[in-house]
Amino acid sequence: MRAQGTGGAVLLFVLALVALLASLAVTTIRTAQVEVFAAYGGIYARQARGTVESGLLAAAAVLLPAKPADSDNLTQDWAFFPDLASYPGATFLDGHISGRIEDESGKFPINALHPGLADHAAYQAVFLRLLTGEALALPEDRAKALLAALVDWLDADDQTSPGGAEDAAYAAAQLPYRVRNNSLDTLGELLLIQGFSHDLLNGRDDRPGLLSLLTVWGSGLINVNTAPLPVLAALPSGQSAAQAAALARSLDAYRRDPVRQGELASLVWLTKTGGSDSAQWPSNLLTTRSLYYAVTLEGRSGAASTRLFAVLKRDKAHQSGKPPSCTVLYRELR
Repeated sequence: MRAQGTGGAVLLFVLALVALLASLAVTTIRTAQVEVFAAYGGIYARQARGTVESGLLAAAAVLLPAKPADSDNLTQDWAFFPDLASYPGATFLDGHISGRIEDESGKFPINALHPGLADHAAYQAVFLRLLTGEALALPEDRAKALLAALVDWLDADDQTSPGGAEDAAYAAAQLPYRVRNNSLDTLGELLLIQGFSHDLLNGRDDRPGLLSLLTVWGSGLINVNTAPLPVLAALPSGQSAAQAAALARSLDAYRRDPVRQGELASLVWLTKTGGSDSAQWPSNLLTTRSLYYAVTLEGRSGAASTRLFAVLKRDKAHQSGKPPSCTVLYRELR
C-alpha cells in the first residue's frame, strides 16, 4: 500500500514538472520570437534608409546627363524618375524605392513678391491670376487680401497695405508672433500669415494646394517648360481664367511631345499653339532652364519604410572647368 502511494506521488510530481517545463518553453519561444521580430525590424529600417540614400544619389546622377541639353523640360529622364523600365536599380535586393523629381524652377517664386525686388509688380499680377485662376478659383477680393497680407509679411516697413496685416493685426488676434518682415525660409511659414489656411496650402477635393505650386528656391525666373498647369495658366495676361486654362492645357501637350524638344530652348514656342494670339507673356520673368530640383523618395524594406526630401542645385557645367555636379541644399528624413 505504501509503495503504491509513493508511486502515485512521483507520477503527479513528474506531470507537474513536465507542465512547468512546457510553460517555460512556450514563454522562452515567445520571447525569442519577439526578439527576432525586433531584430528584423531594425534590419528593415536600416535597409529602408539605405535605399532612400541610394535613391538620392541616383536622382543626382539622373540630373547630370552625359550630354547637356539646350533646355530643361518634361521629356527628359529626370521627369520620369524612378521609372523601373528606364532605371535599372530602382529595385533593390532587399527593398524598393519610389518617388519623384520636381523642378522647383517651374513653380512660382513666392519671395519675388517682396516690394523691394525688381519686377515685383509683375510677379504680384501673376500671383493674383494664380489665386483667381480656374484651378484655385478664389474670389478676387480674397486673393487681393492674401497678397496684401503676404506683402506686409515680406516687406521691411510697418505700414499696413490695404487689406493687409502688420504687427497690430496679429497682436489683436492674440497670436504669439509678429510679422517676419523678411523673405520666407519655408512654405510652411505661409500658415502664419493672415488668411492662409491648411486647405489653401494643401488642397481640397479637386483643388490643388499652393504648396505644390510655390517655391522658396531658385533665381526667381519661372521655367515655362516645367511649370505646373495652374502656374502656366497664370503667366499670360489678356485672357479670361477659362481661356488661360485652355491655353495651358494646349501648351502642356505641346511641350510634352518629344518631337518638339528642340523647340523648347526658346520662349518662341509659347506662340505656336491655338489660343495664344491674345496672350501677353511677361518674358522678363520667364526662362527655359532650371537649376533647382526637389527630390521626394520613399524606401521600403520588409515592413519598414523611410521617406526623404531633398533640394538639389545642379551646378553649371562651365564653371571653373569642373564637371557638372549637384549640391544638396536641404535634406530631411521623414
